[in-house]
Amino acid sequence: MVIQMPSNPPYLIRSRHGIYYFRLVIPPSQRSSIGKIEFRRSLRTRSKREAVMRCAEALTEAMGILAGQGSEKAPVTPLQAPKPVISSVLEAYKRQQALEGVSIKTIDDKEFIINLLIRVIGNIQVEAITLDHAKRFREVALQLPPRLNRIKGDKSLNTIIKEATTNITITTYNNYIKYLSSFFAYAVREGYLVNNPFYGMKIKVKQKQNSFRSTFTGDDLAKIFEAIQHQNKPFKYWLPYLGLYTGARLNELCQLYTKDIKFVDGIPCIHIQQTMIDQCLKTENSERVIPVHSKLIELGFLEYIDFLGDSSKVFPELTRHKKHGYSAQPSKWFARLRQSIGLMGDEKKDFYSFRHTVADHLKQKGISENLIGALLGHTTGGITNNRYGKDYKPKVLVDVVESIDSDSL
Repeated sequence: MVIQMPSNPPYLIRSRHGIYYFRLVIPPSQRSSIGKIEFRRSLRTRSKREAVMRCAEALTEAMGILAGQGSEKAPVTPLQAPKPVISSVLEAYKRQQALEGVSIKTIDDKEFIINLLIRVIGNIQVEAITLDHAKRFREVALQLPPRLNRIKGDKSLNTIIKEATTNITITTYNNYIKYLSSFFAYAVREGYLVNNPFYGMKIKVKQKQNSFRSTFTGDDLAKIFEAIQHQNKPFKYWLPYLGLYTGARLNELCQLYTKDIKFVDGIPCIHIQQTMIDQCLKTENSERVIPVHSKLIELGFLEYIDFLGDSSKVFPELTRHKKHGYSAQPSKWFARLRQSIGLMGDEKKDFYSFRHTVADHLKQKGISENLIGALLGHTTGGITNNRYGKDYKPKVLVDVVESIDSDSL
């Protein structure tokens, strides 16, 4: 009898050449009698479907050997697959996330939080995790300091909590729960457990959602644009202007190619897209076409693009970071700029505040939520603005973009 396997079994690994392997760690008590620490076998296929079937056969045989206490000739008997622990399911989850195109940074962030859960409750079997474990995680997490991933060494959580001078915010805690709930939703889909123990574990806050990150004031913008007038690199001059007059995310702007600046129906536009190997969008709704604001044209942005020529990056001086894309260097530079002009008092103000400022500014002008969503690459009001031809063409968005008026901020 062959063991039934989930679609993403934790015993299935894939080599860098695309060949699938079966791998099962042997319990320490049986390693001496069997003479090895793990079962590892090539499944001789690049087909995921075929690999899952062969993995089931390999697992059945391995369980038979374990049952025979090390005899390679032990008869294969029908046994249930060993119950996977959190770390095993995590490896399968990471592979699935990579297949779905989730960024390396996001996968690493999720892995850190899931490993934090392991530090709190232990690397136990996934099916054994209950609401009590989720409550235990909540109790510990809310006592942790911010930026836990930056703490070096092997300090215990108890020590870290005792040394903490501040604790994470409710927003940070809710982000932890979002990652854990996503992980356990995957585990439920794959049949590892019945219910998601982290569902409903977020803490509701009365604070309005739009108050979590500050907008720039008119004085803030005046200081920023005065400070960038004599910068020595193009990205230091253009990124703040692009941030204000497009509302685009920092990495969306940093990864632009000159071919992404194009005319659509006679209108100069910036096409936020993922067509090059080094481009990455946050969601499928992020692809959009943004008309170039007249202020950018006045400042000479189109001439700058023409000067760069075809097949060039808009900011060729930037290098790509494995996790943070092309935005790592500009993000650090903008933090230093904020400090130099006295904007460090409010930690909520960063480059993303340009995006928040645009959204709030257009909202106060009475622009519809759907039009703002189309500009920013959001799904709003039940309408998915994921391609300019389906919802709003650039000629419709021109008036929206031109409503961004720095003089009235």
